[in-house]
Amino acid sequence: MKIHSCVLCAALLFTGLLSPARGEAAMAEARVADPLDGGEWSFSCGPEYPGAKGSFEIKDGRLLMNADFRDGGSYVAVQRKLPVPVEIGKLNFTVKGVAGNVAVRFFDSSGQTHQHFFKVAAKDGEPRSFSVAAKGSPEHHWGGPNDGRFTGPVTGYALVVHRGDLGAKQGAVEFSGISVDTSDPRIYALSWSVPSPESLFRRPGDETPVAVRVSFRTKRVPGDSGFVYYDYSGGECLTGNARYDEAAGLLLAPPPPGRGFYELAYPELKIRIGVAVDDAPPAKADEYFAVDGSFSWGGKPGDEAGIRSYLRILKDNGIVWNRDRLSWKGIEPQAEGFDFGGRFGLYRRLAAEEGIKTLDTFHDAPAWSGADPRHRDSVGPHANLYPEDLLAAGRGLATIVGYWSDTVDALEVWNEPDIGFGNHFPAAYVTAFTKAVSRAFSERGLNRLVVGGVFANTRPNTGFYDTYVRNGLLDDSDVISYHSYADTPAMEQEVAALRAVEAKYGYRPGIPLWITECGKPWPRGGYRSSVSGDINSAAEITGKAVELRALGLERFFAFEYKYYDERQNNFGMMDDKYTPMRSMAAYGHLARVLAHRGYIGDLKGTEAVRARVFEGSGDLVAVLYCGVGENRRTSLALPAGLPVLRAAGADGRPFEVRGSQIPLGDGIAYVYLPKTARSRFVDAGTGAMKLYRMAKEYKPVPRAAKPLVLQPVGDISGFLVNTYGFYVRSGEMEFKVKINNFSGEEIVFRPGIELPEGAKLLAAPEETAVPRRGSAVVGFRISIDPAETPKQFRTVVLKDRGGMATPIAFSVRPYRVETVKARPASAMGDDGGWLDFGGQQRWTTWPGGAMSPNIGAKLRVFYTPGELIMQVKVDDPSHHNSHGAEEAWRGDSVQLTLQQRGADGMPPAANPRWNEITAANCRSGNALFRHIGSPAGLLGASALDFRHDGAGSFYELRFDAKELGLVLKPGSKIGSAVLVNSDSGRGRDGYLSWGSGIADGKSDRLFNLIELE
Repeated sequence: MKIHSCVLCAALLFTGLLSPARGEAAMAEARVADPLDGGEWSFSCGPEYPGAKGSFEIKDGRLLMNADFRDGGSYVAVQRKLPVPVEIGKLNFTVKGVAGNVAVRFFDSSGQTHQHFFKVAAKDGEPRSFSVAAKGSPEHHWGGPNDGRFTGPVTGYALVVHRGDLGAKQGAVEFSGISVDTSDPRIYALSWSVPSPESLFRRPGDETPVAVRVSFRTKRVPGDSGFVYYDYSGGECLTGNARYDEAAGLLLAPPPPGRGFYELAYPELKIRIGVAVDDAPPAKADEYFAVDGSFSWGGKPGDEAGIRSYLRILKDNGIVWNRDRLSWKGIEPQAEGFDFGGRFGLYRRLAAEEGIKTLDTFHDAPAWSGADPRHRDSVGPHANLYPEDLLAAGRGLATIVGYWSDTVDALEVWNEPDIGFGNHFPAAYVTAFTKAVSRAFSERGLNRLVVGGVFANTRPNTGFYDTYVRNGLLDDSDVISYHSYADTPAMEQEVAALRAVEAKYGYRPGIPLWITECGKPWPRGGYRSSVSGDINSAAEITGKAVELRALGLERFFAFEYKYYDERQNNFGMMDDKYTPMRSMAAYGHLARVLAHRGYIGDLKGTEAVRARVFEGSGDLVAVLYCGVGENRRTSLALPAGLPVLRAAGADGRPFEVRGSQIPLGDGIAYVYLPKTARSRFVDAGTGAMKLYRMAKEYKPVPRAAKPLVLQPVGDISGFLVNTYGFYVRSGEMEFKVKINNFSGEEIVFRPGIELPEGAKLLAAPEETAVPRRGSAVVGFRISIDPAETPKQFRTVVLKDRGGMATPIAFSVRPYRVETVKARPASAMGDDGGWLDFGGQQRWTTWPGGAMSPNIGAKLRVFYTPGELIMQVKVDDPSHHNSHGAEEAWRGDSVQLTLQQRGADGMPPAANPRWNEITAANCRSGNALFRHIGSPAGLLGASALDFRHDGAGSFYELRFDAKELGLVLKPGSKIGSAVLVNSDSGRGRDGYLSWGSGIADGKSDRLFNLIELE
C-alpha cells in the first residue's frame, strides 16, 4: 500500500459565500461562476501512476496548467473540493491546448469518482466549450460502492488531461469560463480555515479561545455562531455561541471542557475541527515514535509555513522522526550534477531548523545510472529499474545524504522493492544496490544508517526473507525495515517469522527492525473521517505501535501524518483543513505514555486481545487492546484485586474504574499500576518477551562494506522473474555477475560456487582481476534436474573465496506450465474432471493471516462457442465478504486471469493484454469485477452463480466470450491463473493458487493454460 512521487501545488483559499438563512426560499437554477480568484483548487499529477509533473496557476479568470509526462505518469488534473457538498446540474468550461480527449471527474457523496471523456478535436489549438451533466459513469468509476451510480450531492470536481491526449510529452492547457448550473443554495457556502494548526494541540488549563477564520457573504444571522463540542466517542459535551471578531474574521469558541480529544463543530456553518488537550511531552523524546509525513511531494502542506507548523506539532507531541521521500533522478538528473532546491530542499532545511530527524526513502534511478529510463508502468517484466553503474550510484547517494546530513539520519535503499516499484525483481538486484550504498557511505565516512529491506510484504514462511539474508542484506544494513497494514493481532507472527529466519542462518539475529509504514485507513470522502472510522483508525495505529514496542521493534512510523487519499481509502491522521483527528491525538498521547518504558510481560487474568505491560521509572502501565472490529468490547473486567492507580482512554481522558470494569469503547485503554503489582499480575513468559529480548540483546556491529560488490547483470529474457527468484523453463541456466571494485587498488576475485541438491555446474566462473574503481564480469552455467522438487526454489550462491565480497544468491526454480482441459458444456452433467489445487505448496499467507491453508479448492472448465464456464469448489465451512466489488478480493472470493493465446500457447510477444477478474458474493451481491482489461468495472454480459451450503462454496463463472475478447472453439488455448482467497472472518488469511503471475507480481508468462477439447 504506498505514497508515490508527484508535484502538488497548494490549494488556494477562496473568499466564499454564506448559505441563506433557514426558511429562505430555494433559488432558481442559475449558472454560477467558479471563483477563480481563489477557491479550493489544487493540482494533481496522478500519484497512483507516478512520473508526471506539472503545476498550475490562476490568472485573469483562467486556470493555466502545465503538464510534463517526460518521466511517465498517466494524467494530470486540476481539481476543486467544494466547501460543502452541492447538488449540481452541469459543469461548464472551455479548454484550450488538448489534442485528444479531456476528462471530467465528479466526486459524489458516496465517495465514488465518476469520470467522463469528451473529444476536443479542435483545430490548431482552438478553444472548445463543454457542458457536462453531473451523473454516473457506467464504464469509468472507482471508490465508494464502485457501482457507477451517482449519489448526490457533489463534493468536488476535476478537469483531467491524460498522457496520450496532450499531443506532446509536455505542454500547457488552459481552462476558462468554469461555472456550474445549480439551484442549490449551498453553492454560496462560506470559506474557512484554521489560522494556527499548532494552537489545536493544547495543554490542560489553556483558556485561550479556539479560533477559526471565516469569510461571510452577508451579515450573520442568529444561530450561525452556535458551536458544539463532541468528545472522543462522538457524544455532545458542550454547547454555546462563539464570539465573532469581525475585524480579524475569526470565530472564537471557548476552550474544550477538559483533557482529551474533542471535535469543535459549527453545525449551521458545516465546520468541524479537531482539538487535542494533553500534557507536555517528555523532556527527551523517545525515538521509537515516528511518522511518515512525506513533505517533499504529495499533498499539502507544501509551503514553508505549513510544513513548519506540522513539524512543530510533531515536537509538541514528543515525536522527532519523520519519514520522507526523495526523487533521485530529480535531485541528480546528471551524474554529479545536483539540484538541492524545490520542496526537497525546503523540507530538509525546515526539518534541520526544527530539530526533526529524517528517514529518507526513494524508488527511482536516473537514466545516467544505467537504469531503464522508462516509468515502471511502461516496462516489461525484464526491465531493470535499478542502477547498473553501482560505483556512480553509491557516490551520488552518499553526496545527497551528506549534503542534508543535518537532518537525514538514515536512508532506506529502495522503497518496496518487492512490488512494482522494483518491477518485482528478485533479491539479488536490490541487495547489490544496498551493498554499494553501504560501501559508499563507509568510504565517505558518512555516519548515517543504511536501512535495507523496505519490504511491502514480509511473506512469512515462503523463503522470501531467506533469499535476502543469503544475499548478505543483513551484513550491509544497520536496520531492516518493512511495512504492514494488517491489524494489531497479526503483528507478532510477522516479527516472529523474520526473527526465525535470522536465527536459522545465524546472520545478525535481532538486528534492529523498523516498521516504516504502518497505518489504518478510513473510508475516503469529505475532509475528515466519520467518528466510527476515526476511532477504528486510532485504535489500530496505537494498538500496533504498542504491540510492536512489546515485540522489540526499534522504530514505528505511523502512516500517514498528512491527509492522504489512496483509492477508496484515506490514511491521514490530520484532516484536509490541517486539524487533528482522533488517530493523531491518540498516537501523540501514546508517545507520552510509553516514552522510555520497557516491556515486562502481559497482564494476567484479562480477556483483552492484547494486554501488554510496560515499566517506567515510577509505575507500570497495562495497555489493553480489543480494537473496535470483531473483538470490540464496551467494557472489560480487570483481574480481581488489581491495585489500579488510575486509568485513561486512548486520548488520555481519565476513566473512572467502577469495581473491576473499565470502559473499552475506544478499542484501547491504559491502566496504571504500582510496581508492586508486577510479581502477582504480570506474566513475563510470553512469546513477545522472547522476541523483545532477542532485539534488546543484539550487539551492533559495523556493516561489512566489502570493497567488491557482486551484481547481477546481463540478458535475463530467458528467465521468468518475480519477487521470489528466477524461473527457467528448461533445466539449464546461465548467470552473469558484474564485480564492482570500490577500492583504490586492483583486487583479484576468487570465485566459489555453492550448489543446491540436484544442480550441476556446467561452466565455472573464472578468477578475475578487477581494476581499481572499476568492474569486471564473470559468468557461469548450471543445470537443475526439474524432477527435484520442481515447485520449490533452490539457491545458487556465488562468493569470493578471498573474503573481499559478500555473497550473491540466485533463487532458481524450473517452471512447467500446467494445463487443464475445458470440455464442451454438454459434459457438465457428470461429477468428474476436477483439478485439486489445495495443500501447503499452493498456499500463500497474507500478512497477518494463516500460516497453513484453512481451505481447499478444486477447478474444472467447460465451454460453448459463446461462453467460458469455470466451476470452483471451495472447502470452507464459512463465507465472509463484506467488501464492495472492487475490493472483494480481500474476502472469500475467486480471482483469475484470462488471456487469449495462439496455437503455441505462449503469451503475445507484443502488447500482451489480459483480463484480471474477481468473482465474489460480497456487499454488492454476486459480482464479477474486472480489474485489468477494458473497460474496468463490473462485467455486464458475464454472470456468477454462487452457493454456500455450510460445508463449502460453489462458484460457477460464466464468461461471455465477446465481453472478454475470447475465441472459444476446439483447440483454442487460454492463459489463466486462479486464486481462491480465504477470509475466516478477520480479513484475508491467504490464498490457494493454480498458476502464478496474478498476485505477487503481474506476469502473463507465469499463467497456466486452459486448452479447449
